[in-house]
Amino acid sequence: MAGKKAYLTLVAVAVFTLAFEAPARAQSPATSRDDDPVVSAMERIHSAVERRAAIADRVLAASRLLNESKVARKRGERERAISQLQQAEALANEIEPPERSHLLDELAIAIAMERAALAPSQPAIQAPASDAQKVGAFLLPALARYRVYSESLTRILREENLPPELLAVAMVESGLNPLALSPRGARGIWQFMPATAERYGLAVGATDDRRTNPEHSTRAAARYLRDLYRQFGDWKLALAAYNWGEEKVQRVIDRTGVRDFDEMARRDLLPFETRKYVPAVLAVWARLNEGRAALR
Repeated sequence: MAGKKAYLTLVAVAVFTLAFEAPARAQSPATSRDDDPVVSAMERIHSAVERRAAIADRVLAASRLLNESKVARKRGERERAISQLQQAEALANEIEPPERSHLLDELAIAIAMERAALAPSQPAIQAPASDAQKVGAFLLPALARYRVYSESLTRILREENLPPELLAVAMVESGLNPLALSPRGARGIWQFMPATAERYGLAVGATDDRRTNPEHSTRAAARYLRDLYRQFGDWKLALAAYNWGEEKVQRVIDRTGVRDFDEMARRDLLPFETRKYVPAVLAVWARLNEGRAALR
């Protein structure tokens, strides 16, 4: 519906512009088209309108194909569903990056969700049957966002000399939702608290909060995680510190001399949330390659 409204708005602008073009030319017949700034401006406007209208057409066509794919899947017509989905994805991919918009990003996520629904794979995170509906509601959008963001965010992690599987942290923290906000004020895909975000160079303001920018926040998270690994020399302890705080984990080490996450967990030296958090991240870490293959 939003795409249709955008398209109709563009058509209205085009009609409005064309309606005033003829009188404008009639009033100045002696003026060269090349020398008339008004005519040049109108031509630029027409070009922009036509370009955006063409993009809107592609988005609408891809949306229709996506809906047809969903209907075919629900009817059990798997081959037809896959064919329609591939056509939708091809149309979306025809739009050049400079022309991409939030609407197109949402379409890409919807296409990725449908591809995940068609993939003959098991969920990466297992849950009790009573929680299956909740996990499904979380998992499909998370996998869809993973398909959208994984290439650019993996590149950043590699540039920072970190394993790309660390995207598992963002998967568990937020389901890769850039707008995720916790009751305690953690925000973005990496769920940065304001103080930590600012420590790693992210602006945190009412009108400019870089925690919601996937690439900027991933760069900061990579440097934070690298510092945690250097401090503790172990990924399990680094993940525990990411969840609970490095100062708290360090105090446990200083007080007890224990430098092993599993031993800390066995002796209840860590809070329940952290004892569950680290295995959850490691489970997603281990499944990311499988999940990436399922989404292709």
